[in-house]
Amino acid sequence: MRAAAAALALLWALCLLSPSATAQSVWTAWLNVSWRLPGGNDSAWSAGEHGLFGQDSPLRRVSGLVVAPDGGGAGGGGLSACSARTNFSGAPSAAGSPWLALIQRGGGCTFSEKINAAARNGASAAVIFNHAGGTGTDVQTMTHPGTGNTVAIMISYAKGKEILHKMEVGFQVTMIIEVGKKHGPWMNNYSIFFVSVSFFIVTAATVGYFIFYSARRLRIARAQNRRQRRLKADAKKAIGQLQLRTLKQGDKETGPDADSCAVCIEVYKPNDVVRILTCNHLFHKNCIDPWLLEHRTCPMCKCDILKALGIEVDIEDRAESLQATVPTEASNIPSPTEEDNHSETASSGYASVQGTDEPAPEEPAPSANDNLHLVNNTLQSPAVDVLPHLDNPAFEADEVQVLEAKS
Repeated sequence: MRAAAAALALLWALCLLSPSATAQSVWTAWLNVSWRLPGGNDSAWSAGEHGLFGQDSPLRRVSGLVVAPDGGGAGGGGLSACSARTNFSGAPSAAGSPWLALIQRGGGCTFSEKINAAARNGASAAVIFNHAGGTGTDVQTMTHPGTGNTVAIMISYAKGKEILHKMEVGFQVTMIIEVGKKHGPWMNNYSIFFVSVSFFIVTAATVGYFIFYSARRLRIARAQNRRQRRLKADAKKAIGQLQLRTLKQGDKETGPDADSCAVCIEVYKPNDVVRILTCNHLFHKNCIDPWLLEHRTCPMCKCDILKALGIEVDIEDRAESLQATVPTEASNIPSPTEEDNHSETASSGYASVQGTDEPAPEEPAPSANDNLHLVNNTLQSPAVDVLPHLDNPAFEADEVQVLEAKS
C-alpha cells in the first residue's frame, strides 16, 4: 500500500511539473471567408469555427488575401510547399498588403518546413488544409517548432478544396482569422488528480479489506489450532485412563464366533493388545488410539470419552457448546422406559449397542420389586472393573443385565 501511495504521489508531481501539461490545450480558429469576382458584383462569404491553431503558433488575429503556392514548374513543390524553391506568384506586390498562404498537408515535409516556406515569401499566416482522409472534415492539432511569429492554423480538406476551387475559377478570396475558444485536454491536471485520488481510495480500500480478511482468517485459524491442541491434550489424558488388556488363548474375543475390530476389520488374535472404552467396546490399541486423538468418541456408539471420564474441557470450548448442551441436559438423563427400548447383544466379552438407529421391540417395564432386587444384588456382588458410563443409556441397561446374570 505504501508503494502504491508513493507511485500516485510521484505521478501527481510529474503532472504538475511537466512543461507539456498546459501545452495540450487547443484553440479554435474562427474563419470569416469572403470571395468576389474582380470587376463584378458576384460575391459571397462564410463564417465559422473551421480551424485549429497550431501548438507553436501565436494566438492573434490576422487577415489578408489567400494565395496558393505555384503548382507547376520543375521543383515547384506543388500545393504542399515542400521545396526550397516554392513560389507564391499570386501574392500582392504592394508593400504592406497582408496575405495568407493556403498549403496542402503532406508532400514529404514537416509542418515547420511548410510554414517557414510561406514566411520566407512574406506570408502573414499559413493555412494548411488536411489531406483527403476520413470524412474530409477532420482537423488535427499541429506541432511546428521553430516557426517564430508566423500564425499557423489547420482547416479540413473539404474547406481547403472549397477555397482552392474558388481561386481556380477566378474568385479573389479574402480570409480573416480570429482566435476562437480554448478547449482543454481530455486529461488535464484536475482530471489526473481526480483519477489518482479515486485510484488511491479504491486501492486503499481493497488493500485494507484484504488485510482485514487475512487477519480474520489467521485469527480464526490460530484459535482453531489452539482448540485442537487443547482437545488433543485432553484426549491423551483420557486415553491414558482407559483400560488396556492383552488377549490370551481361550478368551471369548479370540473364539470362532467373536467379532472383529471395528476400525481395522481384523479378527482378534491371542497376544493382541486391546483398549476398552468407557462404553465397554474394545478395539486394537494401535487402531483406536489415533482415532480417539482426532475424534474423542467411540467409533461404534459415539460415546464421548472426555465427558464419560469427567475430564474438564477448556472454558472457551465449553462456552461454545453451552447453548446446545443446557437445553438438552434434562433429556440426557435416561428413564426406565428409554432403557427398555434398547437391546443388547453379548459378543466378544463386551456389549454392543443397537438402539441408537433401529429401536428394539419394547419389553414390559420392570416393577418396583424388580428394581429393589437389582439394587440388593448390586450391593452384594463383587465390584465390576468397568468404568462408569454417562452418555449411553444402553450401557446402564447392559450393566444391569450382567449383574442379574451374576446373581
